[in-house]
Amino acid sequence: MTMRKRVGSALITLSAAALAVGMSASTAMAATTLKVKVTNGGTYTAIAASTVLTDNGVKVSCVTKKVSGKTVHASTGTGKIPTGTHTATSPVTVGTVASLNFKNCTGPLGNVKTSVSLLPYHVKVDSTTTSTGKTDGMITGIKVKVTTGPCSFVVTGSSPGYYNNSDHTLHMTTTGKLPKKPLNSARLKVVSTNNRCLGEVVPGQHPTYAGTYKISRAIKIRSAKA
Repeated sequence: MTMRKRVGSALITLSAAALAVGMSASTAMAATTLKVKVTNGGTYTAIAASTVLTDNGVKVSCVTKKVSGKTVHASTGTGKIPTGTHTATSPVTVGTVASLNFKNCTGPLGNVKTSVSLLPYHVKVDSTTTSTGKTDGMITGIKVKVTTGPCSFVVTGSSPGYYNNSDHTLHMTTTGKLPKKPLNSARLKVVSTNNRCLGEVVPGQHPTYAGTYKISRAIKIRSAKA
């Protein structure tokens, strides 16, 4: 190899390294630090009148019904979002989901059973609060097995949504319908199936989840750039 070629190769290597460092620095600089203040926090119960999980046109819907004279809600959860102030890189953890249940669920193949695992999940804030008191967030660490007829599949990942201070409701919805553009992406993913889902639900797909949960206490969440 000639001296000119060796020098040229060295310059290319150095330039690539410098570019990589620059990209890493840009990524680090792009991270947003949020200061999140939670008031009237504590343990809570969350209740949803209905929920819908949609994947590739396949919908699993859960609804509230009267069963033997008692109201059985579509989905219920419990957890804790303590009072306090958190300053960290978004998304900022503010609480947990300790339990989560789904009832009265049906899909294209009939009744649906769910199995929730890897609890507790984490409640995270992922934007500054709007002037109307809405704050984007996500529930992370999710793992749910869905079984309907001969088909079963497992969904993991993070579910996006937003919290509304005015009526203390948590809205789980798709990222396109959030009050503000979230700072980070959050999505669910099908990670496995038993190959009996007629080819409609397959690993790698990204289901959406929708449901509005009424929170049992008037928790206030305010987030701003630190």
